[in-house]
Amino acid sequence: MAGRHVTKSRRVYVGDRRWTIQHVRYPRDRDGDCDWDRRVIRIAANLSGIQFLDALLHELLHARFPDLAEEVVEEFASTAAAIAHHEGFRQADDHEEE
Repeated sequence: MAGRHVTKSRRVYVGDRRWTIQHVRYPRDRDGDCDWDRRVIRIAANLSGIQFLDALLHELLHARFPDLAEEVVEEFASTAAAIAHHEGFRQADDHEEE
């Protein structure tokens, strides 16, 4: 994506397809996006904690299930992020690249 500075990148499998997750500098009103053609998930680099988890889960759902309705993706990602956070899951300080 032109004009977006990538601060961190990692390759993962979502289903049987290889994707790249990039942490990018986005305007404050944007948390992420999923580019199915390029198989790239971009997450705003300024997010942390539950906001990061919510955005990541949201975009992973789009990657794995592109036909899900947006309201289903939003509701499930938010619920899963809140439950995971409540159960003690936290973002690691480890920024090891693959």
